[in-house]
Amino acid sequence: MSFQEKFQARKPLILAFAAGLLVGPLISGMLGWQVRMATVDTMVRHAAVLQQVKFCEMRARAAVADASTLDYTERYKLAEQWAKLPWQGQADSEVVSGCSNGLIEPS
Repeated sequence: MSFQEKFQARKPLILAFAAGLLVGPLISGMLGWQVRMATVDTMVRHAAVLQQVKFCEMRARAAVADASTLDYTERYKLAEQWAKLPWQGQADSEVVSGCSNGLIEPS
């Protein structure tokens, strides 16, 4: 059996494999089976901010007896004070905002 005959016998398999390599990623992307790196970065950032907000709320509630009675500016200043982590130069604005909003609810 010559090379040409072997190639002709396997040609449908080779074409199907090549089509799968080209079309497979497009189909899986449209079905949502792939996750973009930007989406993962956003999800990780959101999770980190939520965790920092919880720490800020706990620390602020320990410092003030009832933070829910404070007005907006006092709550914001309290959140700004406790939202900053030791290695940060200044507190993240998302963490401060989330912490301030979380302090509205009574403990």
